[in-house]
Amino acid sequence: MIELRDITALQGDFRLSVKELILKKGDFVAVLGNNGSGKSTFLSVVAGLKKFSGEYILDGSKFSELPPMGRHRIISLLPQQTSLNMPFDVHYVVLTGRYPHTDGRGYGERDFQVTEEVLRKFDVWHLRERQFNELSGGEKQRVLLARVINRDSPVILLDEPLGGIDLRHQHDTLDLLKGLSTERVILVVIHDISLAVREFDRFLFFVQGDLAHDLVKHQLDEERLSRVFDVKVSFIRHGKGVFVYTEGGRK
Repeated sequence: MIELRDITALQGDFRLSVKELILKKGDFVAVLGNNGSGKSTFLSVVAGLKKFSGEYILDGSKFSELPPMGRHRIISLLPQQTSLNMPFDVHYVVLTGRYPHTDGRGYGERDFQVTEEVLRKFDVWHLRERQFNELSGGEKQRVLLARVINRDSPVILLDEPLGGIDLRHQHDTLDLLKGLSTERVILVVIHDISLAVREFDRFLFFVQGDLAHDLVKHQLDEERLSRVFDVKVSFIRHGKGVFVYTEGGRK
């Protein structure tokens, strides 16, 4: 689905580097690292929002050869910060996620049907007539998540999607994403290491702009995480679960 080789992207003095990465359908991936390590820049490159050098193959085609609308049908992105601040109701905001599937002249019956399903799945159906600008921060985040998922794209990129969302809806959202990931590639930037270890199957760790580690769950260990986050990391294991905590101070 996604193949990256010798990818480099610059943002001022910051340099992102990904030597090689292959992502396929069914990958549910946590993207982790300290602030400024390159996580958001990486998602921007994959989404095609940032210039890069290197080889990027998306769904069997060179990324540079795909038309913009073709890319939008394949990839949907929820950025860490959004400038969406318009006086639209929630239903319309989520409906606009379907735009890449339209002919540009309007939405069809299928678009409205799928939109209702997504609104219900993200527990925002009861908000459908409310103005987006009037919602709480957590409600806005759930609506924006619904909008991204409504595109029904095979690649979903989410930058800190759980910010501001209460615990119950965090749990429900992760369950929804895990269910969707069986037929998609889903990349999620997340800062809660314990939550990442508990819920995800694969982990990309960025250190100072470099993709330092591409691991699956059984490869995670305290020493490696301590090096990545530059702080002493320890595991507490309980049954099949793992709680990750830091012991204070630098490693």
